Amino acid sequence: MKGSRRLSHTIRRGDNLYQIARHYHTTVPMVLALNPRIDPYDLKAGSVITISPGSNFAMSQNTRPPAYPDPAAQFALLSEMREVWVQHVYWTRMLLISIAERLNDESDVTDRLLMNPADIAAIFANYYKADTVNTIEELLTEHLQIGAALITAMRDQTAEVEDLNNQWYINADKMAAAFSSINPYYRLEDIHKMLYNHLNLTAQEVALRLAGQYADDIDAFDAVEKEALEMADYFSQGIMRQFPQKF
Repeated sequence: MKGSRRLSHTIRRGDNLYQIARHYHTTVPMVLALNPRIDPYDLKAGSVITISPGSNFAMSQNTRPPAYPDPAAQFALLSEMREVWVQHVYWTRMLLISIAERLNDESDVTDRLLMNPADIAAIFANYYKADTVNTIEELLTEHLQIGAALITAMRDQTAEVEDLNNQWYINADKMAAAFSSINPYYRLEDIHKMLYNHLNLTAQEVALRLAGQYADDIDAFDAVEKEALEMADYFSQGIMRQFPQKF
């Protein structure tokens, strides 16, 4: 532990070592190693312990770990975030089917799908400034609009397919940069990889649907849904780590 960063934490009523360690991105054994005289089962309010925070902990942050974890708040965020991202991929699939089969509901499905960016942005609005939230909403809307145009171009086998596909990935680059700029726990590499994977899986789903390979198309959508849930959880966990006092 030589050379590690050190700081002091004053024990409050209700503190526990798990919550303290979680907040400072370290482990309970590490806390105990630095404070061999404390009783982990009987922390004394007002006593001061030494912490060596993990590399992901921002030393400049002023927040302190909550005295009591709030499972209800954690579950609410996880559930809400999962719901909007599942709606994202489900309404995208319904639009894919409408476009592929030239159904009369394409316009109505499109309108419903384009409500999704605002729903996702509304969750982030609880934690971030309006201009940041607006950027997220605008980029997600652009993502869906390009995707719809790309599906149509793939169906009709037009020359725009390559250009639209490039625009789709450029949009993903912008989205990754936007998300990573607002939260220290949103790593650019992680979000970039997730978004590209989302596009790749969706493109596979579209190609299989247009080819009439329906069983494989369904399997592809299962992969899209699974990845969307993982992405939703990543965003939720980042928020909980950045704003621990709320959870």
